[in-house]
Amino acid sequence: MTPLQTESMTYRSQLHQMLNRHEGQYVVIKGTTLEHFSNSYEQALEWAYENFGLDPFLVKKVASDQDVAHFTRDAGPCRR
Repeated sequence: MTPLQTESMTYRSQLHQMLNRHEGQYVVIKGTTLEHFSNSYEQALEWAYENFGLDPFLVKKVASDQDVAHFTRDAGPCRR
């Protein structure tokens, strides 16, 4: 599995239920668990770092339309 694939799948599978109560908020997801909702990205990120440290987690806005896709970068050696 790729990094955060489980969390991304959890977001997609729970989106309909989250939209009913948390649309516009930010959700913190760890594994298959919706851990926390905040009104701002900064608050959600702060909560996640306080609770999970540097362990992987996902913070994403609960929204039916996503303007920005998330991606990861290859942090391999620089090419010249």
